[in-house]
Amino acid sequence: MKHFNVLTLFVLVMTAAAIGPAGTVCAREVTVDLASARVDITTGFTGATLVLHGVKKEPGDLAIVVRGPERRVVVRRKEQVLGMWMNRSSVEFLDVPSYYDYALSVPEPRLAEPVVLADNEIGLNSLDFQPTNESDPEEVRSFKEALIWNQISAGLYPLEPGNVVYLTDNFFRATFDMPSNVPTGEYTISTYLFQSGNVKAIDRTTLRVAQTGFSADLYDFAHNRSLVYGLMAVFLAIASGWAANTFLRRD
Repeated sequence: MKHFNVLTLFVLVMTAAAIGPAGTVCAREVTVDLASARVDITTGFTGATLVLHGVKKEPGDLAIVVRGPERRVVVRRKEQVLGMWMNRSSVEFLDVPSYYDYALSVPEPRLAEPVVLADNEIGLNSLDFQPTNESDPEEVRSFKEALIWNQISAGLYPLEPGNVVYLTDNFFRATFDMPSNVPTGEYTISTYLFQSGNVKAIDRTTLRVAQTGFSADLYDFAHNRSLVYGLMAVFLAIASGWAANTFLRRD
């Protein structure tokens, strides 16, 4: 008896997922599945690799976007005042993804027009960060670029998109590397099927990034009992200093 290889098994699983009750074929043009729908952050966590497989029933180009929980972010600009660097101006943005990555089957100019990419927030230039207060558009643009660069430097945004790899004409795979400082929360993974520069179909799935084990216990303790945690941190610092001083005196 011959063994199924990984690709054959994947094809069977995805085909079964595309078939509804009583053998009725579902009308989804694109379907994706995660190798694991959860990323556990434990003590010593050094990052994770997110693997996504999918199947498309119609021809077209693909874009896959991984988007972390949104938050408010304040970007500050330092200026030199009397020989000292001080925060002089700032802009607060709404709905900033704490993590963002994407993969494409073709380069952005071949995928769609910039306005279509912007409508779906595909690509760093298409991210729509809205300031909380009305500000000069040029200043907002400058602060937005600084925010994106800060996220890139932290490994939370990509320098360039990844690649959607075709296993066959209709089956594909995409891989995303998540850094050790990846934020916790629920992530949205959106897969877009483009035809003639327009979005033909969208598939969305979720990913949970959460702390587990001792790391989760310590995180909960620090946030739920912040006063006790702070006092313990101060006590440990004093005890460590006293112990070091005692050993140095003995030497």
